[in-house]
Parts: sequence; structure tokens; C-alpha cells
Amino acid sequence: MTRYVLRRLAQMLPVFLLASLALFLALNLLPGDPARRLLGNRASPEQVAVVRDRLGLDEPVMTRYASWLAGVVRGDLGASFGSATPVREMVARALPVTLLLASAALVVALVLAIPAALVSVTRPGGLVDGLLTVVSVVSTSVPTFVWGLSFILVFALALRVLPSSGYVSPVADPLGAARSLALPVLAMALPSVGVMARVARAAMLETMQEPAMQFARAKGLSPSRLLLVHALKPASVAVVSVAGVEFAYLLGDTVVVEWVFSLPGLGKLLIDSFLQREYFVIQGVAVVFTIAVLFSSLATDLVNASIDPRLQERLVGGAG
Repeated sequence: MTRYVLRRLAQMLPVFLLASLALFLALNLLPGDPARRLLGNRASPEQVAVVRDRLGLDEPVMTRYASWLAGVVRGDLGASFGSATPVREMVARALPVTLLLASAALVVALVLAIPAALVSVTRPGGLVDGLLTVVSVVSTSVPTFVWGLSFILVFALALRVLPSSGYVSPVADPLGAARSLALPVLAMALPSVGVMARVARAAMLETMQEPAMQFARAKGLSPSRLLLVHALKPASVAVVSVAGVEFAYLLGDTVVVEWVFSLPGLGKLLIDSFLQREYFVIQGVAVVFTIAVLFSSLATDLVNASIDPRLQERLVGGAG
């Protein structure tokens, strides 16, 4: 398995390089002078020249990219132009909030999706199954920010039972953190519930039709054991796979959700940096998002390998 992990890391390297190059070119090849965009139209030519020299804008684009990439490898993401704060420190403060938000949303989605799929599988085509289909379509059709704004209107402004914004550290106040994250987590989880519930339902229904399941029924195993042990475990591989994909989408959703709920995560930092034209901060946050998505894919494969020994043998065999 170690060889497989090393091979996957080697495969992730060119993906990261291509993504980082596309990101760098997108920010540095925009029309106009980046130094002029940073300072505004009222800046003098001398001020613009100082900023251009500081950012190395007189050098070729690929030279600037190589210099920036070398800094990323060393853990140096540059510094904020306005406050001179190292981007690494800004990311270190914001990253735990984003990871907590996305992870909590994924857990809530799984907690809601798996029982719904289990109930649906017991009577396929029944009332509960049809209701699950309707709920799945609705939950995935409504954008995340619409869920968020709706929850603010209902639970924060109308009922006044939960805060509409702000963040409380779970280390300082676990209960306060749960209250501050309840609405954004639920807003992010709902679209994923429908996707994962449908995947789990389809995978379990397929497993229930296999000859091994027919044999298990003939042996007199209870329906609950058939469902929870013999159907859910094989289906969990498909569920984990789609959960890994959903986690990447959830990381993207944090950009909007953190802005709506004023959470100090990477998403809000990214939007604030766009508004303030902090190009170094934008590059730093985007590269961290890219790394998080790549490693979530690796983690998904490792979890699936731990669930299904056959998959582990296949992965180890491929690595060899």
C-alpha cells in the first residue's frame, strides 16, 4: 500500500503543476498592468514602477512562475500587498474553518443519506421511495446559497433560534461553535444528501439482486441483517467514492457559504482578496484548495481499499 501511495503522489504532481500554471497565467495575463490595477488610476508612474519591481513584473512570465512555484515548495506563498502579512499565516488561520465546515457538511449529508437509502430499499417503488426521489431532486436543484439565505430568514431572523453570521471556535466554546455552524453546514449538506442517497440506494438494490443475496435469504437471515451487513457494506464503496467527489464540491461551496455567513475561512479570504486585488493571497488560497482536492481523492481511494480487500489487492497489484 505504501508503494501505491507513493505512486499516487507522483501522479498528482503533474496535475498540481498544470493547475498551478493555469492559475498563475490566469491572474498574471489579464489585460492591463497588475501594478496599476493594485494601485488604482491615480497612482504616479514612479509608484507603479516600484510595485512592478517588487512583484517582478518586468521578468518573463515563466520566470515569475518558476520563482513563485519554488516559493510554494518551500512553504512561502508570498505576502499580502496591503498588510505585508505572510499569506502562509493568513491561510493557516482560515484553513481549519474551511476544513471543519466541509467535513461537518459531509458527515451530516452521510448521516441523512444512508438511513434514507436504507428505508427506500426496503420497499422500492413505494411511498417512501417516491418521497426520497422528490426530496433528492429538490435538494440538489436548489443552489447552496439559496438554502443558506432561506435558513437565515427562517431560523435567524424569524425564529431567532440560531445566529445568522459569525464563527465561534470549537476549542473555546463547543456549543457556541455548533450553533454558529449549524445553518451553513445544513445549507451545504442538503444538496449532497440527495446525490449520496440515490447512489447508496442504487448500489444496495444492485447488491440485493446478486446470487449471494438470494443464497443468504435461503439460509433464513433476517431482513435487517441482509440489509445492514450484506447489502450496505458492498454499497459503501460506491458511497465513499461519491462522498470523495462531494467533498471536493463542498470545498468549492465554502467560497459562497463563508461569505453569506461571514465565516473566516478560505472562501471568504478568497473573495476578500479579489475585492482588494490581493493577487498573492488569491494564488496562495487557490493552490491550497487544489492540494486539498487532490489529497481528498487519495484519501477516498485509501478508505475504499480498507473497506474492500479485493480493491486493496488490485491497488497494490497495480502499484507493483
